[in-house]
Amino acid sequence: MANQAFALTGRVALITGGSRGIGFAAARAIALAGGRVMLMARKPEGCEAAVQALRSEGFDAMATAGHAARDEDLRGAVQKTLEHFGRLDLLVANAAINPTFDPLTELADDSFQRVMDTNVAGPLRLARHGLPHLPAGGAMVLVSSVNAGVGFRSGSAYGMSKAALEAMARQLAIEWAEQGIRINAVRPGATATDMVRKLMERDGYRDNVMATTPLRRIAEPEDIGNVIAFLLSDAARHMTGQVLTIDGGQSILRGPA
Repeated sequence: MANQAFALTGRVALITGGSRGIGFAAARAIALAGGRVMLMARKPEGCEAAVQALRSEGFDAMATAGHAARDEDLRGAVQKTLEHFGRLDLLVANAAINPTFDPLTELADDSFQRVMDTNVAGPLRLARHGLPHLPAGGAMVLVSSVNAGVGFRSGSAYGMSKAALEAMARQLAIEWAEQGIRINAVRPGATATDMVRKLMERDGYRDNVMATTPLRRIAEPEDIGNVIAFLLSDAARHMTGQVLTIDGGQSILRGPA
């Protein structure tokens, strides 16, 4: 008999940045556990392709186009989820940007504002609109990054935004614990997403990741999506305010492996 603590049968999840990468992998992992999913992403064509991919496997999926930094889009996504599915149990704040790798002291004000508005204020707006609708036993996962904990030459404002996101997870966890709602975060290392593919074009990036990762691999989005599904499930019912690192051991290694 399967362990039902890991099941998400009948529960409804709203995932920002859900049309590709870690967001899509999380949606599929939730659906495989029996959940139903509403994907939110900027491009309508990406939303449609992601939904069709999930439906082709027999999953119950819908999508709504919207920007994860816009308050009205996030409010609308929550309402559309409630109208279509009749409930909302789970939130995944995955959408994030890193439009430039400029050093902080050379970073344009508008670029800094875009990063913080999408990566920090966006998840807070999602929490503001979504958490009040979650029942006791509901959960939210924020997608951070190893950049939150250490400096990177190409980190720019991205790492700062993710450090703030982890602080947000802890604060929300305290504020919503009495309602029986849990908030946790995941901290992925190098993962085969569009953002990391751009970095892999840089000389030496891939070799450095492989040399400093004990497991000698770059994560696939599914590696992160499965952990997100775990944190949303009752198997993690006594976890809140925590950050799980998923980096192949890179953060525990000092010097080349």
